[in-house]
Amino acid sequence: TVYQSLPNGIALALDEGLASTTNSFDVFYGERLPWWIDVTATGPTGHGSRFIDNTAVEQLVELSKKALAFRQGQRDMLNMTEHENCTHAVARKNKTLGDVTSLNITTLQAGVRAGNTFAYNCVPPIAKCSLDIRISPHMQPKEMKGLLDLWCRECSKDPENGSQVSWKYIGEAGGGNDLQEHATTNTDRNMNPWYGAFCDALETDMGCTIVPQVFPAATDSRFLRALGIRALGFSPMRNTEIMLHENDEYIPEETFLEGIGVYAKLLHKLGSFKEE
Repeated sequence: TVYQSLPNGIALALDEGLASTTNSFDVFYGERLPWWIDVTATGPTGHGSRFIDNTAVEQLVELSKKALAFRQGQRDMLNMTEHENCTHAVARKNKTLGDVTSLNITTLQAGVRAGNTFAYNCVPPIAKCSLDIRISPHMQPKEMKGLLDLWCRECSKDPENGSQVSWKYIGEAGGGNDLQEHATTNTDRNMNPWYGAFCDALETDMGCTIVPQVFPAATDSRFLRALGIRALGFSPMRNTEIMLHENDEYIPEETFLEGIGVYAKLLHKLGSFKEE
């Protein structure tokens, strides 16, 4: 790639981060791994007036319940209240959203087509759903794979006769990203002196506090890390509400101006750093 062909490579890449609601700056050394999954259940068809066993919908509903139970378990780790939405930076019990694996059912499909509508009296032989899974670096992808395999086995009522459930990894938003393993930037300054230089610039030179975290969503730095390039996500916006992609997204003027000064000093420090 163009990055790998540079004469001396890339010592450190800086990408976007998130605002911090505290007086500290958040720095992101990794991200949750996005998995887009298609789940397909097959079973017998027939008239809706009958009690048909092992239908596709029945099996898909059972798998969906298992997926949502896993989701609830991960949500509980954040100790969120019953009616609290999970923002990008919600933190409870010293955990943030990046520390847990999220799962959402984003599509549900079933039915037998009849022109522009569906046959309400026909049991569909196929039912599908899609899952948006964001795997935390604290969970290995093979663990998630094992769970999906297990759920499919347990929900497949009669595989020998076609009543079964299967899943397929489709990548990110239908293709283009086949990253199926975690890639993080080392935060041990003995192993990664550039992270040490980053910390020194903020903590020693500027007297700031930084909190290393896992980014809860996805940024372009995941592609760089996958190439072995050290990358940190950092947006110098502290004491600021996180309004990423909100209807009225903004940051206060004083936060914007402070961030410019922080970045100017940071880049000067990194630009003059020489790795021994």
